[in-house]
Amino acid sequence: MGRRSVRLSLFVFALLASAGLGYLVMDGERGLAAARQQAAGLDRAAEEALTSLLEVRASLYAYVAPGQGTRSWGASVATQLDTLRQRLATLDAVVAESGGSLADSLDSIDQLAAADKRARQYVDGGELLLAGDVLFTEIRDLLNAVTAQVTATRYSLRGQSDQRAAGLRQEQAMLAGGGVALWLVVALLLIPGTGRPAVKDPSQWRQELADTLKQSPTAEAAVVTAAEPARAEPTLAVPVRSNAPDLKVVADICSDLSTLTDVGALSGALARASAVLGAKGLIVWVTSNDGASLSPVSTYGFEARIVERIGVIDRRSANLTAEALRENAPRVSAATATAGAALAVPMCGPTGPVGVLSAELLVGHDADESCVAVAAILAAQLATLTAPLPSPGVERNVESAAP
Repeated sequence: MGRRSVRLSLFVFALLASAGLGYLVMDGERGLAAARQQAAGLDRAAEEALTSLLEVRASLYAYVAPGQGTRSWGASVATQLDTLRQRLATLDAVVAESGGSLADSLDSIDQLAAADKRARQYVDGGELLLAGDVLFTEIRDLLNAVTAQVTATRYSLRGQSDQRAAGLRQEQAMLAGGGVALWLVVALLLIPGTGRPAVKDPSQWRQELADTLKQSPTAEAAVVTAAEPARAEPTLAVPVRSNAPDLKVVADICSDLSTLTDVGALSGALARASAVLGAKGLIVWVTSNDGASLSPVSTYGFEARIVERIGVIDRRSANLTAEALRENAPRVSAATATAGAALAVPMCGPTGPVGVLSAELLVGHDADESCVAVAAILAAQLATLTAPLPSPGVERNVESAAP
């Protein structure tokens, strides 16, 4: 592009477009910060509601404790129920925006108030057995139901917040890519082109033609030979390199796993399995005896504090690992511009799923069919090493029954 005014106009346009893209990126960053702040507030509200539930439970059970009574604890329970009702109403207003509802939990609070009144009447009348039946049966079930619904709502809000943040990050990446592409196009257009060849004087080219005709016939033959198109040499097809996993390595890993007797010795095998899958980290999850939860028993590539923070996963949780356990089928989340794909494959035994093998792939890696197939092979081999863990409730019952 040779005209200076056009080049300058194109450069100014690129600057203005870049400024617009930069503003959109900054606006997305502000939206991301606001989304994170909102998510933190909602998570804090859910945590406060769960704390109130624990306080209500403790205060109600104090009715039948030796040396206590209903005079002081009754007023405390009434205050705590009012606080709990307000926090649940706040959460319900937020959940209603996404089509959810905490109406059942709010109704349970009214039932708790009625049950609390009957329990106090029994305690004041000296009928402790009847009071205990209300406290440890009816009230317990109501508190458990409210706790379960608040916990599920909390995980649902977290998932929505993560999806919103991922969408904003993807939008920012697309804007940044658009800016880079714009400047590449502008740079190509601004490269000075070669000047037009000078027009020869007619007398000059006539003289050159005459000189050429005076040359020997060999020169004419050379001219004809040069005019013939060159024959293309045959080319050999270059085989395309396959990205399929090395099945020999997979077979070696399975052979090593078949000789293990303790899941605590899995670290070496998991390291090689991670390399085959192109994963950043792996976690082996085992179900409890009742199949209601998953616990991490062996990991690779994750820090201990992160695994501890994840902790036990409820079967009803809204994530890939729990979904793979429930559906007894592999579950995959697609890779993004800043994160690799996630993969969860169930480990099946004679009676059904006994655990899950989950993997977080490297950035830019997607979980294709071969990757899912290799993960399924490894999960099938790992299933022979695992046994369901006792559920937390069973452990507490055993401890309470011990002399």
